[in-house]
Amino acid sequence: MVGCVGLAIALAGSLAIRIFAMPAAPLVTLSGEAKTDEKPYIELPSFAAARADTGVAIHDIDDTRLLDAVKDVGFSFIRTDLYWATVQAGGGWHFETFDKLVADLAQRGLGALFILGYKHEMYSPEQPPTSSEQLSAFREYVFQSAKRYSRDNVRFEVWNEEDDKMYWLADPSPSKYRRLLTTAVKAAREANPRVTIATGGVQQIDLKFIRSVGDISSETLRGPDAISVHPYRQEYPESVFADYRVLREELSRYRNAPAVWVTEWSYPSYGYKYVVEMGNGHSRAARALQAKYTVRRFLVDWIAGVGLTTYYDMRDDGESPTDQEHNFGLLDANNNRLPAYNASKYLFSFTANAASAKYFIDESNNYVILKLIGKTGAIKYVIWSYGDGNGLNLDVSNLPRNATMTDMFGKVLTTNGVLAVPEKLGPVFVSVAP
Repeated sequence: MVGCVGLAIALAGSLAIRIFAMPAAPLVTLSGEAKTDEKPYIELPSFAAARADTGVAIHDIDDTRLLDAVKDVGFSFIRTDLYWATVQAGGGWHFETFDKLVADLAQRGLGALFILGYKHEMYSPEQPPTSSEQLSAFREYVFQSAKRYSRDNVRFEVWNEEDDKMYWLADPSPSKYRRLLTTAVKAAREANPRVTIATGGVQQIDLKFIRSVGDISSETLRGPDAISVHPYRQEYPESVFADYRVLREELSRYRNAPAVWVTEWSYPSYGYKYVVEMGNGHSRAARALQAKYTVRRFLVDWIAGVGLTTYYDMRDDGESPTDQEHNFGLLDANNNRLPAYNASKYLFSFTANAASAKYFIDESNNYVILKLIGKTGAIKYVIWSYGDGNGLNLDVSNLPRNATMTDMFGKVLTTNGVLAVPEKLGPVFVSVAP
């Protein structure tokens, strides 16, 4: 972090003025050419796939206006609960509500990630299924669900935050979750050999829990397609790169290395330290900061090439400006678009139709450059600084006259050749037409 190290002390009379200069911000020069690399970029062969597999959590599955908003931003799927107690009731199976959701999603070209869980008053009241009888009942629920949606754009996740007592409904137990996971994966693959199924997302990146559950694959069972995590953090989004590296190293030891899925992650506009000074999640300043972190959160996961990433969530769960759980949404509780909505939509639009992608990260000066080569030959950049007080100077004097620069909302930026890009500005978008 670059602190304020510049200090000028003016003394009266004959005493001299002593000046200690701040370290100069790094100068980054863009070429605007496909064949000229400004930096030693790293190719990102999975960028387009990661971007295309970006979804959002919703709770109100009957609200088609919400689904329209999901599509409008650029998401490709929604994540929601497929409650065991809802679909198996009264001695029969009742998927009608979710059938309608899947149909509504299909009309919009969207898919679903269904969470399989939780308690069931008949089979496993007030606790997760752990006994043989309970697991047998849960197995049938998973089998019926996977069979029901075998022809639809539907994927599954086994439970949610099973490493936390509130969601596991008991003291977390890696061994008991392993039995549940094995039961569910077997049932899903028997119902639909082509099914895509993942572990439930653990809080943050709970590597200890993941290790304790271990690899359930064997000669007769293909394990889950992905290991899901919820990398919420007080730190800036770019701090997750190191965590993903450690997780992938761990998963590389599995019989068949699973993908990394991020099934929840976002930054609320209240309750986290990056917005603590505002004290009001509805303030313009807090929501502007949320938008900046949201854009960077998406960019980080796309650069990291995660198999799937899900934003939490589409709409605020309430109207309180001082309740953290009411301040995660891209829409407010009354369906008004928030700055994070507009910034996310612009990001999806700007990064569309990229034929190739590469990036450079300067971990000493804390900035990132993403370079995209469009299918039509357009050259695009997203450049940003991270870490409070950091910044860079962007030299665009070599770019052709048709080059444009905008902020993260699409507002045009002007410069006489060098643009200051402090962290507080957020990502800058540069486009050079073919």
